[in-house]
Amino acid sequence: MAENLDSLLHKRFAQLKEAHQRFDQNNQIKIPKIQRVPKFLRQNERFYKYCSPKIISFGPIHHGNENLKVGEQYKLLWTSIFVAEYGKIIDQDANEACRLLHKKIEDNIEKLKNMFTDDVIEGYNDNYLTWMLFVDGCALLYFMENVNDQCPEQLNLKFDQLMYMWRDIKLLENQLPTEMLEILCKDWRNHLGFLFENYHCLGECKRIQMVVVPMENSKPTHILDSSRSIYLFPFLNNFNFEENNQMETQSKGNEHNSMRINALLNQEVGDEQEVDSNWNTYKSIRDLKTVGIQVIANKTDEWRWSNISFKSNWFSGELRLPVFCFNDVTPYFFRNLIAYEMCPDVRYNYECCSFFTFMDSLVDNAEDVKELRSAGVFQNLLGSDEDLAKLFNELGDDLPTKMYCNTSYTNAVAYSKKYILIKRQIEKHYINKWKTWLAQAYNTHFNTPWAMIAFLAASLALVLTFIQTWFAIYPK
Repeated sequence: MAENLDSLLHKRFAQLKEAHQRFDQNNQIKIPKIQRVPKFLRQNERFYKYCSPKIISFGPIHHGNENLKVGEQYKLLWTSIFVAEYGKIIDQDANEACRLLHKKIEDNIEKLKNMFTDDVIEGYNDNYLTWMLFVDGCALLYFMENVNDQCPEQLNLKFDQLMYMWRDIKLLENQLPTEMLEILCKDWRNHLGFLFENYHCLGECKRIQMVVVPMENSKPTHILDSSRSIYLFPFLNNFNFEENNQMETQSKGNEHNSMRINALLNQEVGDEQEVDSNWNTYKSIRDLKTVGIQVIANKTDEWRWSNISFKSNWFSGELRLPVFCFNDVTPYFFRNLIAYEMCPDVRYNYECCSFFTFMDSLVDNAEDVKELRSAGVFQNLLGSDEDLAKLFNELGDDLPTKMYCNTSYTNAVAYSKKYILIKRQIEKHYINKWKTWLAQAYNTHFNTPWAMIAFLAASLALVLTFIQTWFAIYPK
């Protein structure tokens, strides 16, 4: 009996040791793996329906889906064209070019397998996985180079097919590793940084022959990751894929981004300022408007999540917010960004989640969206104002950044310090009785030009009456 107990304990101790070793092994990998949306988000059908491709898949997660057969045919077509054009570049026929490109994937298959989580590639043998990655990689490169919303025929697509595929490529479960794409496009006529940028702007780079300016220390994990960086530093949104120098690892790139973020925060809010706990008594943009706080679109680096500021004046306040255009892609894109930041091996600091937590505190219903739209902060192509308000409310339900005290700063959330400081400044203005009374008096009595004209006319009449009375009492 005692021996059986000792044997059982030995097995359990071995499980603990194995778990620790597995954790250490996984923790040595600095680049986030290609993976599924976190399970607790997949269990939320309202959220996950925006994370599944509708027409085309890339990578092993949705490969073989019966609903995506049309996309499979297009991928084979684009791969055949890519291979033929690659053969012309290296002065080989299409068959030899196909063999060489396939061998590039085959020679690196063990390394590439480590870029996917185990559950994603489970059930695929090396030969089939090699072929799948070869086809998907070549097809994606061809798509990025030839995407053109002005001429979808370049990809043998109709406009609606082009836009659905462009949207599907942004999904978290549809990603291919950047390193794999670099392997395939070596010796290609355009470097990968240009292809990424051309994809993001729907072919404009190629149409106007834009020169993509390299950016230091940046190597996105995949397309979704590169799209995310646009909202961090849009003035540095072009990527550097140097052929002659060894690239920095993803962890160093993340560290660089974090340092840049902290530098900006320290510059704008100052390290000496401290965040005190307090309640937020305002509920929405409409509440702020009643106390004279005006929302203004910030046109400088207009897409940046951290591009917010607040200024309190005697009679009013100014809340400056970044400009955003919301369309049918937006619900998919931002949900997948949120899911990406919540993946266990992604070492970012919830920049996207933090921004939407802040915006959720300002948007309660369609009237708030209307105020932001009228201020030029929102351009709503999604549908009605109710639809956009619903998007913010639904995103707010799934944000991890709402799980901690909204008025407490934590180093785990990159932008929380700045957002909370802005909230504190707004709250200080909002609860100031003198400013509230002055704003309410102004809004009540001077809310139209005619009211202002009537006030000035009445004031002038009083002044003239006073002068007339004065001279009547004290004649010259």
